[in-house]
Amino acid sequence: MLIHRLATLTGLAVVTLFLATPANALTMAECSTKYNAAKDAGTLGGQNWNQFRKAECGTDATDTTPAKADTTNAATDDAAPGLTAKECSTKYQAAKAAGTLNGMKWNDFRKSECAAGATAAAAPAAATTEAAATDDAAPGLTAKECSTKYQATKAAGTLNGMKWNDFRKSECAAGATAAAAPAAAPTKAAATADAGKSLSMADCSAKYQAAKTGNTLNGMKWNDFRKSQCGAGASDDDTVPATDEANYTSDPETPTITAPQGVKFPKAISNKYSSETPAKARMHTCLDQYYANKDANALGGLKWIQKGGGFYSLCNAALKS
Repeated sequence: MLIHRLATLTGLAVVTLFLATPANALTMAECSTKYNAAKDAGTLGGQNWNQFRKAECGTDATDTTPAKADTTNAATDDAAPGLTAKECSTKYQAAKAAGTLNGMKWNDFRKSECAAGATAAAAPAAATTEAAATDDAAPGLTAKECSTKYQATKAAGTLNGMKWNDFRKSECAAGATAAAAPAAAPTKAAATADAGKSLSMADCSAKYQAAKTGNTLNGMKWNDFRKSQCGAGASDDDTVPATDEANYTSDPETPTITAPQGVKFPKAISNKYSSETPAKARMHTCLDQYYANKDANALGGLKWIQKGGGFYSLCNAALKS
């Protein structure tokens, strides 16, 4: 009898123990997988590991818990994993280059733009107007182009007090053009005052070259430019070419007049023209002397070319003799 009672009690204990043990409890590996899946899906509901294990990995637990369905875009975005450090860094640099950081530092950007749901694309820069975009797309000027533009602007009198470095930053950066700003039209009083200030041939030639380089001649030829920009009189010699525009075609006529007293002629061809043909070298040497005499007001009324022999023919004959 005692033996039967002991057997009965033992059986009850085994049944109780069996009932107390979950029939379908998950292994640690299975529970960990399920926990991470719920964590990635955002369905933990604030539970930590131990709370989740007790609640979700017991007898009635299943291997996985699907994420809650959410029809909103936000839910779809949040389900995406965060960016890697490399992707976030690339996105940060792109936003910095596009000027869309809005003052954010790296750590703030990382938390705000690289967390779960973020995309690797940086926010686009604000749209510019068509004109501004076109200008900014143009590259800046080279140092040589900027220097030429500076000299042309200086010659045109439109620097307005700007020094070289200020001009370089303002007028030669991205979007700049090589043409110098045209000189402002002078007032009548200013034009009258300037008319009395004749430039030397060297200064006028330099000014002409600067305007030519800066594309601000507006079709003016050398003699028109001299009269307009260098104070030359209306009756000034129109037969003389600019020093860099003189083209030799043939020797001038043999002079039939005598040179006015005091007019200076070169005694030999200038060494700087030694590589040219003798006839062309004589022409250039005579042209240099003509402008030197003109600056000294020592032409004696001679023009470069005139009937009976102008300065060129007299000078050419002197060099050939």
